[in-house]
Amino acid sequence: MHGMLLLALCTVFSVMASVLLKQASYSVSAQFSLVELGGNIHVWLGGMAYAAAFVGYIYTLRTVPLSLVQPTITAGVSVFTALVAVWFFKEPMSALNWAGLLLVCSGVFMLFVGRV
Repeated sequence: MHGMLLLALCTVFSVMASVLLKQASYSVSAQFSLVELGGNIHVWLGGMAYAAAFVGYIYTLRTVPLSLVQPTITAGVSVFTALVAVWFFKEPMSALNWAGLLLVCSGVFMLFVGRV
């Protein structure tokens, strides 16, 4: 599988995991017991999404240099999780926050210039 597709899949699975765990946080009681978490479908699905991202990460490292993989996935997860949080969870973002996301995207772009 192509390295860029693997990077994208790792990012998507990590974002999915974060969203599912955020959703799980809304459905647990204030006591927040391990038994309650263990019975929560969002926790299980989030864990499976993280596991898929982890396996994808290992495969990605076979074809893409670590110096590109880690920053790209980290930045991608940061950017797309923020976008989903604003859109799906209605979380606020200031102009400075948006500027920071733009800088993150610019930084990842600069990592790839001349390398791919």
